[in-house]
Amino acid sequence: MRLFFDVVGRLEDAGVEIRSITQDFGRGRGQRIARTITAMMNEQQARDSAILTRKSRRENARQGFYNGGPVPFVYQTYVARQDGRKERRKLAIVEAEAVIVRQIFDWADVGRGGRWIVKQLNDAGRTLRGARFANSNVARISAREVYTGVYHDRTAADDGVIPDPEDAIAVTCPSIIARDQFDRVAAMRATRNPRRMAPHVAASTTLLTGVARCGMPGCSSGMTIRTGKGGRYTYYVCNDRVNRGGTCACPSIRREKLDSLVLDAIEARLLARDRLRTLLAGVLDVSQNRQAEREADLTRSSSERTRLNTAISNLLILIEKGTMSARDPAFVERMAANRAALAAVSSRIDVLEAQLAKGKRRIDEQTIDRFGDMLRKKMRSDDSSLRSSYLKMFVSNVSVSDREVVISEPVSSLENGVSVGLPAKEGAVPIFDREWCAYRTRTCDPRITKTRIFS
Repeated sequence: MRLFFDVVGRLEDAGVEIRSITQDFGRGRGQRIARTITAMMNEQQARDSAILTRKSRRENARQGFYNGGPVPFVYQTYVARQDGRKERRKLAIVEAEAVIVRQIFDWADVGRGGRWIVKQLNDAGRTLRGARFANSNVARISAREVYTGVYHDRTAADDGVIPDPEDAIAVTCPSIIARDQFDRVAAMRATRNPRRMAPHVAASTTLLTGVARCGMPGCSSGMTIRTGKGGRYTYYVCNDRVNRGGTCACPSIRREKLDSLVLDAIEARLLARDRLRTLLAGVLDVSQNRQAEREADLTRSSSERTRLNTAISNLLILIEKGTMSARDPAFVERMAANRAALAAVSSRIDVLEAQLAKGKRRIDEQTIDRFGDMLRKKMRSDDSSLRSSYLKMFVSNVSVSDREVVISEPVSSLENGVSVGLPAKEGAVPIFDREWCAYRTRTCDPRITKTRIFS
């Protein structure tokens, strides 16, 4: 009505006579009231039609049908049911596109960065329905929950208010990505957010970038890369000494030497069959008491997963209502922490469910041996980026001093790897777990043990 009267008023001010093709409002004083009543009735009819349309769309979604709009990449619609002239549609997988999305998630799951993925897809001639891939659309694909087999229809209520995410109608569709893989990728993307991790660290192919730290007393700076002899030699150097003017006495170490020391130590002291069986003895323990502990732990972990899902939904509600901005550092920090914790607890649930399984799924010593052999092969890969990603799945800290190198990482990452076949990713490992080591020392915290490589 506002639009109608505004247009009519402007035309009359300009001396333009208004006539309707479909309705005769007559002439004289009765013309204005006739137009007003007609406009009011038309607006009410439009409101009633909108309410009926929303009701129909909500019911359509509750029955599992697609309400229209842009069809997500990987899917196409098909007529699932015909109600008179009304076609009820659902989503179906386009296998040629699904192969691309599965590959994107598999690459992201082992630590590949967005730019690397984009380059591989474009070099292989893959397209996004005719368009070239870019960082932005790969990021959107990695964040689309629909690929896990569910999407949320947010048709507005009768009063036109769009529902909050937790009140939206969940509609199932064919899945192409497992939920745990989606959560791991989400956790990794959160930890690699530029506000949390420098881009040069996230995208680095240097083996120990982001994990090597100075171990000299009073210094815990990261180790940075420096070159010598015109770039012929590369060294790990204490960042405090070279970039902050510090007086740290940590020596410069040739990159090839330190990389080799770390890989040799992991292969000999962590992945050796007897050593790996000892570290994963808890996985092999099938005693009645241990199984009861696992069942209790599974119950607690399931409750924690529910709590974290609720916390993430509440954060999204704040964004929907405009209470917070998606760029707010506090929101980014909390969302990243919750996603990382969710990935961690989901991985823990996978481990516990695998440990409680029987028959062919039961984990035995042969399973652990095969896992160790696979990991040793990955760690010696010629692909530096992939090798670095695998190492960072199992090593969180490499402390370098003038006397020794200390490597540490929670045992939970190994337990997850051998239990579900996919190692826990950075940002998805509980920080309270004990750490693996070759032996215990009196100087260690009783809850934390480490492997030492003496130079």
